[in-house]
Amino acid sequence: MSYTLLQISGKQLFVQKNRWYDLDFIKHGKLGDFLFFNQILLNKQKNKVQLGRPFLNQSTFPAKIIQHHKGSKLVVLKTKPKKHYTKSKGHQQQYSRIFV
Repeated sequence: MSYTLLQISGKQLFVQKNRWYDLDFIKHGKLGDFLFFNQILLNKQKNKVQLGRPFLNQSTFPAKIIQHHKGSKLVVLKTKPKKHYTKSKGHQQQYSRIFV
């Protein structure tokens, strides 16, 4: 089993080949664009392990943007008891789906 540990937008992501992952919205990327990540923390191929300190030098990891979508809707409700004040607000987070 081969896998890679990447750092993307301040978060660490465990990635395997031929799978898709949801990331925070990438506004400069369009559908079908390739992204190249260079902050690789760890790379394991068969029996060989490469460990970066903190990142591997001169390595990139390619991924393709396959979809932009929104997450599930969250409802935020503010109330003040005994004051007859209620305010509701909705939010949907945007995500980008990449295929490795």
